[in-house]
Amino acid sequence: CLELKSLKYYTIFYRNIGIFNEHVVNKMLDDIAKAARPMWAEVVGEFNARGGIRTTVSAEYNRRRK
Repeated sequence: CLELKSLKYYTIFYRNIGIFNEHVVNKMLDDIAKAARPMWAEVVGEFNARGGIRTTVSAEYNRRRK
């Protein structure tokens, strides 16, 4: 279980960092898997970049498939 307010502040941290969208999603998934140790997790990032280009990136973690 992740606290919503903490998750909100965590996502805002990435707002002004100059990294690719895919890296943000992978980093978030790694941090969630490390902190919460879930059996399965998926992070989906929906990014609205300037210029009207919308990007959706997803990453999945499965403890059993490692």
